[in-house]
Amino acid sequence: MKLVSGSAIVTGAGQGIGLGIASRLMRDGANVLLFGRTREKVEAAAEQLNRTAEGRTRAVPFAGDVVRVEDVTRAIEVATREFGLPGILVNNAGTATITPILDLSEEDFERVVDINLKGPFLFTRELARALVKAKQPGSIVNISSLNQTAVTDGLAHYCASKAGLANFSKVAASELGRYGIRVNVVAPGAILTPLAEGAGLMQGPMGREFLAHTPLGKTCGEPEDVAKVVSFLCSDLASWITGDTLAVDGGNHIRGLHSYADTLGITPKVA
Repeated sequence: MKLVSGSAIVTGAGQGIGLGIASRLMRDGANVLLFGRTREKVEAAAEQLNRTAEGRTRAVPFAGDVVRVEDVTRAIEVATREFGLPGILVNNAGTATITPILDLSEEDFERVVDINLKGPFLFTRELARALVKAKQPGSIVNISSLNQTAVTDGLAHYCASKAGLANFSKVAASELGRYGIRVNVVAPGAILTPLAEGAGLMQGPMGREFLAHTPLGKTCGEPEDVAKVVSFLCSDLASWITGDTLAVDGGNHIRGLHSYADTLGITPKVA
């Protein structure tokens, strides 16, 4: 398997799925710019990955905000200076809260949609412009969620943003394919990360519900489960795949989801 480029950007790369994706891409031959909001996290992640890579490939940290176009363009410039123009982009950064619509503020709605949808738009647009100008092919993978199709109470803003990301990706695949740029989506279910543990997906009622619903039997996957699929989509093995969504969720998309809000006992405060 050969990656389409030896230079990559992964957003939300300081921990969890993003860190796992960056690690896998480095093992498969790419140098990676780790983009994240918290400087300490991406610097620690880069140090960890560089120590493991032992000079075969390299990670460079970059602290920024995916919804600031200035940070996006600067990250592309830094990656290009360090490794060459990135032909791989993984839009992984995302956020969520579990809040019923009756209690959902405009600020929280906008923040979730901005990070989950506007961020991938900005990165896709800016990198695609550079790739088209350079007449260079590329592979863009947007990390969505099981919630792009399987909705659940308490996640109206998150589900809407991920469904939007899926359709944005299809349009991007259609428009950019003529330039040799492929765009695909990976939709994870519950994955063992610090965020999943904090949300209660690993234990208690949430964990038990996931276990009951997952056709493959276990509650959560691992970041590496997602990373392997991302690396495949960024390789020559996926050269005839674009505009598609690959679910990495143990089969939960087959059966749907329970209500997060009901399971956690969250009811609207205004009702």
